[in-house]
Amino acid sequence: MNSVKRNIKSISSETLNGKNYIRNDFARNILNYPAMMVPSVQEPIIEKLSFALKDNVSMIDPFMGASNTLVTGMKYGMNVFGQDINPLSLLISQVKTCIYNPQELYEAEQRIVSLINSDESVSIEISFTNIEKWFTKNIQIELSKIYRAIRKEPVLKTRKFFWLAIAETIRLTSNDRTSTFKMHMRPIDEICLRQVSALKTFKSIIRRNIKSIDEYINVLESNGCLNNGSYIKTAQVLWGDSSSEIRTNNTFNLLVTSPPYGDNQTTVTYGQFSYLPLQWIPREDIDDAISIDYLLKVQSIDSNSLGGQIKEKIKDVEERVFEKSRTLGKFINQFKGGERKKAEKVTRFINDLDTSIDKILPKMENNSYLVWTIGNRNVNKQVVQNDSILKELFTHKGISLFTDLEREISNKRMPGRNNFSNMMSKEKILIFKKPF
Repeated sequence: MNSVKRNIKSISSETLNGKNYIRNDFARNILNYPAMMVPSVQEPIIEKLSFALKDNVSMIDPFMGASNTLVTGMKYGMNVFGQDINPLSLLISQVKTCIYNPQELYEAEQRIVSLINSDESVSIEISFTNIEKWFTKNIQIELSKIYRAIRKEPVLKTRKFFWLAIAETIRLTSNDRTSTFKMHMRPIDEICLRQVSALKTFKSIIRRNIKSIDEYINVLESNGCLNNGSYIKTAQVLWGDSSSEIRTNNTFNLLVTSPPYGDNQTTVTYGQFSYLPLQWIPREDIDDAISIDYLLKVQSIDSNSLGGQIKEKIKDVEERVFEKSRTLGKFINQFKGGERKKAEKVTRFINDLDTSIDKILPKMENNSYLVWTIGNRNVNKQVVQNDSILKELFTHKGISLFTDLEREISNKRMPGRNNFSNMMSKEKILIFKKPF
């Protein structure tokens, strides 16, 4: 075992299990994203691989989610690039990787709060199907006041910061349950008894988020990662479907990611989590390059994500992907009838993941490291061995496993029991190395 493997294997179980992470860390504090990677779990791996790469690191996360990997990479002065198909993920990442002047945010807060306080209108700015189901009338009025105030802010990157605050406000004040990432309305009697204010919640979130930004800027400054108020390297985030293309001409020597693993039916519903906030955020203030109609229906984002659509005959998909993963073929072929139909969703996910890897690998330099965090799921009461499947996909491409780690899931919020799957208790961190 060489020194790099020894250093990685030396990471304590307490660290891997997220025992020492700080809940108000910048990467965690601004909008809790479902099933996000715990920053303290990834950081020691990134740090040790950065040292192995002689600190000249360009890192990519093709499924960036809440951009914790990118934020951590910036703390170590890396060039970072990320993309995601979820527009809310993009907005989160745009804010987290932007270098803000906290004083300018405080001044913008005063302007926006002043506009809100002086707004006596009761008109509703947003309309969509079932809006009355998801928002009480009073919350609609308050959110509309916030919406109008943010729209008047002249600087785009500042508007993005406040759009992210309204996104979290919506998460906390809508009639959607926060105990699940699928959209489920609270009971009527509970809604009637709730005493929530979008205005108070929004103002509280602003103060907390500006404090988090200030603390993060101080970390970057103390690490020597800023020069005259600008990040010393490049940090780019884009909207993109990684199964179609990686939207950069740059190459990278480190990948750190966690795909939305599992079949699309039983994994975390990132799109449903994002649906209500995105109704209130103008598309043009996120990215005009977004090509999916993500507001068409609740499932729009999820159906465009890995495993979400049937793009060709399942028999053709099986023939191709079973050749690359015997483990997947064995898993699927044990089922008949309706159970086989449900399990086909796993095949579609793995096929899309394999296609994504084919798009990613040409962007990875020789001798680069690829860190994948993935968990095994239960579908039809049988274990989907995602870790073994992923290793087989890479082996088929001529890339073998460099080393691996295992962690217990204690703080990562995952979907609960449903008809197809059970709670996961462990994740594997698989590290591959692209050869010369």
